[in-house]
Amino acid sequence: MSYANTGLMYPVFAPLSGHQDGQMPVYGTGKVIHEARVATITKEYSENPLYGDNRIVDDDNGLTGLTIEFESTGLDDETRVLLFGEEAWGTTGQWESDNETPYGGFGYIRRMKGDATGRKYEAWLTLKIKFQETRQEARTQEGNQITWGTPTLSGRAAALDVDGGTKLRFRLHQTFDNISAAKAWLNTLLNVSSATT
Repeated sequence: MSYANTGLMYPVFAPLSGHQDGQMPVYGTGKVIHEARVATITKEYSENPLYGDNRIVDDDNGLTGLTIEFESTGLDDETRVLLFGEEAWGTTGQWESDNETPYGGFGYIRRMKGDATGRKYEAWLTLKIKFQETRQEARTQEGNQITWGTPTLSGRAAALDVDGGTKLRFRLHQTFDNISAAKAWLNTLLNVSSATT
């Protein structure tokens, strides 16, 4: 029986407010980022084989980097402040500037086909990442045909020492039997109030 990914939901971002080596990061107030459409994770590995006697005898192939391409159903002004550090200009508007985008924690839930007992829900948390909106496109409506315009964000993760060990951590995940438990796990870690979900 397969264990295939059959859905993506509940994207959450919380600003990183502090981190000390040997501890989990501390996050500010988290927020659900509308609805999730696509999350593409690209992992980078060191790929550093050691050759001896004309063959590979060892291989340093640890995870060295992680990027996420994420598409949601939209970004409102409040979410743009959270993700990109945009600033309000009185009552006149909101600035998109040359500032660095802020780090935060980013989570989502993957619905899995599961086994004979039913679906499973994998909650994933990237500990430290910053996003950019590198491209924005808008199209005119042609007659009664709407072309849906949804934003795609590009993010690069950074590894953290969360337990004082020798390993740097990128992501944490846990599998649940139901969606409510997966949401509760993310809400607790990313400081999301149930009133905002």
